[in-house]
Amino acid sequence: MNFEDLKNASRNHVQGITANRRTSALPKACLSEEARSTSLASLVEKLEVATSAKSQIQLFEDITVLNVYLAEERDREHSRADQDVVIFLRQWVAEAILPTEAFADFSPYSMKEKTTLTPDEIAKVRAMSLAGLQLLAHLQKVEPPSEDKHIVTILTCLASFTDLNELWNCPEAMDRACSLSEDYATSKNLSTILTGILQERVKPLFAKTKNAAITQQGRKAIDPLPSAATAHSDLDGDAKPWKYRDAYIITVFQWVLNHLDESSVQANWPLLIPPLLALIDDSSIEYKIKGCNFLAIFLQRCPSLLLERTGLGEIFENAVKPCLMSLPSLTEEAQSLQMLRAAYPALISLARVRFHGGRHQAARNKALDRLLRDGILKGYANAGEHVKIAELLVNEMTIVVTELGVDSVKHLKHVLPLLTGILAAPFATAYPPLLQASVKAVQTVIVTGWPRIAHHRGEILKGLTICWCRIRDEEAESQELKKVRESIEQAVQLLTSVVTGNVKVVEEYETLIDRDSRLRSLLVV
Repeated sequence: MNFEDLKNASRNHVQGITANRRTSALPKACLSEEARSTSLASLVEKLEVATSAKSQIQLFEDITVLNVYLAEERDREHSRADQDVVIFLRQWVAEAILPTEAFADFSPYSMKEKTTLTPDEIAKVRAMSLAGLQLLAHLQKVEPPSEDKHIVTILTCLASFTDLNELWNCPEAMDRACSLSEDYATSKNLSTILTGILQERVKPLFAKTKNAAITQQGRKAIDPLPSAATAHSDLDGDAKPWKYRDAYIITVFQWVLNHLDESSVQANWPLLIPPLLALIDDSSIEYKIKGCNFLAIFLQRCPSLLLERTGLGEIFENAVKPCLMSLPSLTEEAQSLQMLRAAYPALISLARVRFHGGRHQAARNKALDRLLRDGILKGYANAGEHVKIAELLVNEMTIVVTELGVDSVKHLKHVLPLLTGILAAPFATAYPPLLQASVKAVQTVIVTGWPRIAHHRGEILKGLTICWCRIRDEEAESQELKKVRESIEQAVQLLTSVVTGNVKVVEEYETLIDRDSRLRSLLVV
């Protein structure tokens, strides 16, 4: 078929895509000899690709035609003009498929009418994105993108499709985008490219989201005073284009963070800190979660000395700590779980990086003490009746106690009653994961706090034995409860080995067995 036939076929193909028919397959076409002999530059001219007034659907049709042309060619020699056109097309398609404002949050202060995409429209956007990424792959075969002057634009586009959780993305597009973006990531100029993305794409979108706690150089501000612009920035939707217009930039920022190393973190410090704090400080839980997750990624690559020198460790801690109180009933349980799963690892990583090495051990332990006391224990007191929240908090407690080591003994008087209370609760067996987490926490407490465990053996035995007997008496013991029972038996063995020599274990166990014969198979010395 000639190009007119191909354009018509492409139009029909695009119009036929719906939520129930999500095919991204190209229309079957056999190019005529005339079409085959046409150069890429001539085809682009015929399609009038450079016309700026085209709709998204028309752009999709052009992308489809170009894909058919490049997919069917065989051993074609490309002229200098074709190679120049490839450079243009890369930039053109990268801008054409970049996610639009329709996928961003709607600003409550906007005067515009809210745009809501239908399922069919979303399907078309996803199909167009995939077709655009396929075109970028075809163009890469024609002319490798070694020194493409539009590399920041192209990589920004590719990076925006590397997170499957985004509404504009689909698995096929993500796989192709990840593959293509990694080709660029292996470039010897990666550090320069990352700086370009941060400088040209990320910084302008976060420029109006000010934070009075830091300077323009990304350092802790001395005696910061809130400005009028800062105080009212949330009332202006234009202050957050990264949230209300160009939401794809958050995925791009994540891609950049994942490809940084220590030297590039140091080189781009003033470009990295404002977006991180803007996300963590945002009023929406969704963005706070992303901010905390991004902070954890950032800290893996952040030199401890740089964090200390800039004074931002305290700023990050103060920004993340309020997230720990995103608990039911003020926050939906599902969102609360996501928030806590992001915030606790970020704060634990922050303590490790901020206070790295033996000389900072006291300061690190102090930070972990605050996290245990003001985060985990307070969180459990406020939302412990939500079993999934309780399970998460107990798991985080285990991590913090492990980090503290023997210095965790100061918290035994608070930690052990919490854990044994969970184990001894009347309906504890209704949710085995919480029991398993609690028993594992008890095991950790026994190992790390062994010098003082003998003084708390009665409290520990109370929780373990009550829980063990309840599970033993269950009419139909589930596989999960069986694992809990086995973990309790391991915990008792640990306790026995730790306190043996300090107390008369045999006599105490015999006394307990005399009271309840069921304990005979548990309390074995």
